[in-house]
Amino acid sequence: MGDKKLRVFIAEDEPIVLMGFEALVKICGHEVVGTALDGQAAIDGIRKQQPDIVIMDIDMPVVDGITAADTVNQEQEIPTIIVTGYRNENYVERACAAGVFAYLQKPIDEYELRSALKIAVSQFEKRRKAEQGQKTAESKLKERIIIERAKGVMMDQFGLTEQQAMKALQKKSADTNTKMAVVAQKIVDVSEKIK
Repeated sequence: MGDKKLRVFIAEDEPIVLMGFEALVKICGHEVVGTALDGQAAIDGIRKQQPDIVIMDIDMPVVDGITAADTVNQEQEIPTIIVTGYRNENYVERACAAGVFAYLQKPIDEYELRSALKIAVSQFEKRRKAEQGQKTAESKLKERIIIERAKGVMMDQFGLTEQQAMKALQKKSADTNTKMAVVAQKIVDVSEKIK
């Protein structure tokens, strides 16, 4: 998301402040795709608009901003910048627990907002890449485990050496144009049915 034009959703219960945020977002070169004056409307609007990033006031009617951000992030993680007019350590702790990406105190100027948007998006992308890397590593580990189990089955049932079992798996995978882990899973499944 680097320096591209972001689709921004703004939740702020004071209409004049909301208009100020909209103007700042546009000055920063981004697009406002939705606004809300209360927390529940924010949740509904974010679900509908699927923005790139959210600017959310804490002190809003119906549902407070931190609860709204947490609710949205339980369904689909979207980087959120929390804004408030108050200094409150409890808010900071709750914002951390909700996984927000920035916390700003009003009044906020163009430089602060531009910086917060850039940093929040950058940190979100880094976290997303790290999570994808972890999922890939976990998937490869699971594949490795199932391949080892299949080799063990083939060694036990057919008296093959480990190297022969591996070559047989590789050949079956190549012959059927199927991933080796899929071939291995089938071998394990058949052996478990026989038991």
